Amino acid sequence: MSHISANFLMLVASLIWGTAFVAQTTGMGFIGPFTFSFARFFCATLTVLPLVLLFERKNFTIFIKNKNYIYLSLFAGLALFGGMGLQQYALLKSQIANASFLSTLYVPIVSLISRFFFRSRIHWIVWTAVILCLYGSYLLSSNQTIEIQQSDSLLFIAAFCFAIHIILIDVFMKQFYSPFTFGFIQYAIVFFCSLILAFSFENPTFVNIRIEWFEIVYTGILSAGVGYTLQIIAQSKASPAPAAIILSMESVFGTIAGWILLNQILDTNKILGCIAIFVGVVIVQLIPIYTKKK
Repeated sequence: MSHISANFLMLVASLIWGTAFVAQTTGMGFIGPFTFSFARFFCATLTVLPLVLLFERKNFTIFIKNKNYIYLSLFAGLALFGGMGLQQYALLKSQIANASFLSTLYVPIVSLISRFFFRSRIHWIVWTAVILCLYGSYLLSSNQTIEIQQSDSLLFIAAFCFAIHIILIDVFMKQFYSPFTFGFIQYAIVFFCSLILAFSFENPTFVNIRIEWFEIVYTGILSAGVGYTLQIIAQSKASPAPAAIILSMESVFGTIAGWILLNQILDTNKILGCIAIFVGVVIVQLIPIYTKKK
């Protein structure tokens, strides 16, 4: 596979993930956020399962016999559940632009966690990126009502959960490269945790879930199953610098989709906030790559 083909596949994955924010928002018309999540990740689990059986059947047997792999997957699944659950709940009030861009804050947060918890050396550009992201976050939420600001604050916590999830993915993959098995376990954990909360705090019914079938299928099968698979296939063949930019386009696609499909128009502050966060997320990935090459 050429670099151009790999970049194109990642662009398609970013487009799917970005537009999934619209489906996450419109898919809660008749069901609650946790009901939507368990239905979504039930579809995602079923989508990845055939890939596990087809490509990683032997790996799954090895996985079950290793306690370290099980613990890593459990903690990573809980982190993913925290991030996705908070993000889904926040979309009840927050605009898609806020949800998509604030969620990408996991990129600089990963560097900060590595610095303070793992004593890793980080590039100086990380601190510039953090300042840009904080300023952009302020612009995104400053003119909102208190209720929406509280909703946006959940997205900050979600970003921390996503950052922890990313770090645990890295730890797991270095020990045992089995992406589909890992994805299957993650989705199954999110499904079961969301199912418990849905029946505890909401009133899920099959009739209401069926009304939102398109949004559930889109986010479950396309976003999780297809998007995840495209990323795995393409990222191993793509150059790091273009890959960083293309995968960061998820937030841009989400904002554009929210504007076109849901008429969520951004004011000047929000546009500047989106730009600040996007620049911060991109430079924190690109500058260290180019510095290392030199």
